[in-house]
Amino acid sequence: MKPIRILVADDHAVIRDGFHTILSTDKDMEVTAVAKDGAEALEQLKQYAPDVALIDWDMPGMNGLKVMQKAIAEGIGSSFVILSSYHDDHLAIEAFKKGANGFLLKNKEAENIILTVKGCAKGKLIFPAESAAGLRRSLIIKHNNIFSSLSEAEDEVLACVAEGMKNKEIAETLYLSEGTVRNYISSLYKKLKVKTRSEAISLYKSRHY
Repeated sequence: MKPIRILVADDHAVIRDGFHTILSTDKDMEVTAVAKDGAEALEQLKQYAPDVALIDWDMPGMNGLKVMQKAIAEGIGSSFVILSSYHDDHLAIEAFKKGANGFLLKNKEAENIILTVKGCAKGKLIFPAESAAGLRRSLIIKHNNIFSSLSEAEDEVLACVAEGMKNKEIAETLYLSEGTVRNYISSLYKKLKVKTRSEAISLYKSRHY
């Protein structure tokens, strides 16, 4: 199995080096790129398209949320984890709304960091328990029939997406071509009025859990 390819972006060398050391201890992970500011992070994302991008919220020039938004807009399919030196409900919720898979405090233990990266690589949403109430409020669906426009096939694809499957896995599971899966995902994004996998998964979970 290929290792999880990771980008670490932070303007403090000690943080970059610390995360690099922690993540490199796990054989399932590989730090393929590092960046010291937002502009460099965006360039590295374009060049390497890592599986998971750990991006500091507070970087000079372009903060982590802006980097993530630009990357998503350009079609980069990485899972994004926003890093912060302190807990902030508002920031965690904003990160989630803009497409982040996770929000991680820099002072977390190595095991927690590794589990967060592995979870987000599988498409899971991993946010601090302290933000749970705010995240639930952000998942309120304005129209109860938001899913009614989905076809049966689109609903099946969405269920697979919510389980963290990649397009290739979905294609194999549903006996479809990857191109067909991409078309279904594009269609259901438009119908659900979402732009990212994270948003689609969140809506799905709000209906089923």
